[in-house]
Amino acid sequence: MTMGAAMPADPSSAAAGRAGAGDRVNISDARAIRALAHAVRLKVIEELFDTQQPATATELAQRHGLTPSAMSYHLRALEKWGFVKRSANQGDGRERHWQAAAGRLDVTSVADSRAATMGVVDVELNDLRARLAKYVKRDKQTPDPDTWRQEGHLAALSTGRFYLTAEQRADLGRRIGEILLEYSPTTNPDNRGAGAEKLYYVFSFLPGDLDEEGTG
Repeated sequence: MTMGAAMPADPSSAAAGRAGAGDRVNISDARAIRALAHAVRLKVIEELFDTQQPATATELAQRHGLTPSAMSYHLRALEKWGFVKRSANQGDGRERHWQAAAGRLDVTSVADSRAATMGVVDVELNDLRARLAKYVKRDKQTPDPDTWRQEGHLAALSTGRFYLTAEQRADLGRRIGEILLEYSPTTNPDNRGAGAEKLYYVFSFLPGDLDEEGTG
């Protein structure tokens, strides 16, 4: 799932800020984005979009620590705003299969949805903090560093700064996007190499003038 600033509108897009562009769903309606600001819903969205595999409310409930009825409620809410859809001819009731509405989900922030988008970002940051805390705790308790970190030279968190023109910012975003797109097929189990392990990534750019706020 990606979240960012508004992009040029597609004249063929559907109304209400919900549009499928080929195998992509773009969400910009503030009410739809607000429906995402829930930890379990974000995890379900992540699973369904990443795996592109259908799942029942019961299966999702077991994996995410809810009752089947509670999970069914969340799935119906996500369906209302176009995030997920019911799989055709696969089960009924709590055994009905649900799937991602497309191959990719983009959440686009526009003027009237920025507050809702920040609510989703806040939930995502809480999840990131929890993941980092678990990683640091495990790393301290493990005598030898993780194999993937040794061989892949991947950092748990890396920060820095650039001074870029608008054109350079656009180029950087495009090139990083191309790399992420290159590896995105690995979310399908059929496209994974032997010994492949799940990795989470966070892709974020923030304006440098935030450093100046509150210093006067």
